[in-house]
Amino acid sequence: MPRLAPYVALASRALEANLRRPGFPFKLTFCITYWCNYKCQTCNIWKMKPRDELTLEEIQEFFRKSNRFLWVDVTGGEVSLRKDFPDICEAITENCKNLLLLHYPTNGYLTDKIVDYTKEIARMRHEKLIITVSTDGDEAMNDEIRGIEGGWQRQIETFRRLREIANVDVVLGMTLSSANVDHFPQAFAAAKAKIPDLDYRDFHVNIVHESDHYFGNGPLGVRRGVTADDLASATEQYAKLRGFGWHPVNVLERAYLSKVRRYLETGKTPMRCHALKSSCFIDSWGHVYPCTIYDRKVGSLREVDFDLARLWNDPELIEVQKEIWDYNCPQCWTPCEAYQTIMGNFFRPDTKRDTTDVPDPVGA
Repeated sequence: MPRLAPYVALASRALEANLRRPGFPFKLTFCITYWCNYKCQTCNIWKMKPRDELTLEEIQEFFRKSNRFLWVDVTGGEVSLRKDFPDICEAITENCKNLLLLHYPTNGYLTDKIVDYTKEIARMRHEKLIITVSTDGDEAMNDEIRGIEGGWQRQIETFRRLREIANVDVVLGMTLSSANVDHFPQAFAAAKAKIPDLDYRDFHVNIVHESDHYFGNGPLGVRRGVTADDLASATEQYAKLRGFGWHPVNVLERAYLSKVRRYLETGKTPMRCHALKSSCFIDSWGHVYPCTIYDRKVGSLREVDFDLARLWNDPELIEVQKEIWDYNCPQCWTPCEAYQTIMGNFFRPDTKRDTTDVPDPVGA
C-alpha cells in the first residue's frame, strides 16, 4: 500500500516552486564516483581516475543534515563500482523520510553485482525505485560507442534480471549523438529479440549534451556531424512510438520530448530552468553546482559541515539562480534538469516571451 505523504510532499513542493524559490531543493542529482569501467566515445568520465571522493561517513553525515529531498538521482561513473553503494542508498532512504523516488543509472556490465546490490536496495524504505540500464544501439553499435566488446550482451542480461526484482522499475536509456542519431529502431529490435515482451515505453531516449565539469566531453565533438533537425526528428519519431499515457512518468517524458526541437533550433532552454530553484548537482567531492551542465561551482559540502541549507540560501548562490532564470547560463535540455523544470512551470508551460517581463523568482 503506497504511502500518501511522499506524493503530497512532492506535489506541495512542486507547486511552491511554481510560485517562489523554495527554501530547500526537492530534487538532487548526486554523483557518488567518477570511476567507470567503460570507455564511451561520448564521455570522458572514464579517463578521470579520481581520488579523495566523499567517504561513506561523509555522505551519511550529509544526508543526516540535508534530508528534505523527495527525489534523488544517484549517478556516476558507474555506481556499482563503489562497494558501499547500498549503504549510500540506505543513508538516503533512512534520512529522507518523504523520499518519493530513488533513481540510478548503470552501464550494466557487472551484472551479478548490480543485481545483488539492487535486491538489497529494493528492500529499503522508499516509494519508487527506478533504474536505467544504458544502451547505445544494437550490439555492434553499442559496443563500438562504449568501447567494450561484449558489453551489449551484459547490459541486456542486466536489464532482464533487474526486471525480475519486485517493486523495481527498469528502463533502457539511450542517448542520441552523432554516432547513433538514427539508430533507435535497430536498438529496439535487437533488444526485443532478446526480450519479447519489450515495449517502447521500456526505453528512455534523450539527446547528448556537453559538460566540462561532469562528462568532460567538450573536446569530443559529440554534436559534430549531426544537425538539429536530425536529433529533433529522431526524438519525435520515438515520441510517436511511445504514444500517450496519463502515468506521471509518461507525462514528463512526453513533455520533455515535445520540447527537444525548440531547444535544438533556438539553442535556448524551452522553459525557465529550475536549477538552484528546485534542484542542484553535487559531485563526488561534495562540490555543489547548479546542474550537470553549468560549470560554475557555488560551494562545497566539506566547507559547510555538510549542511546544504547553509549554501542554498546564501545570497551569492541566489544571484546565480537569478542568472540561470534569466537564461544567462550555457542552456541545455537534459532530463536531469528538464523534469523538475517542467513540474515548476505548470503555470507557464511555454515561456516564449522576453525575459524582462517575468517577475523575480526569488520573491516571497
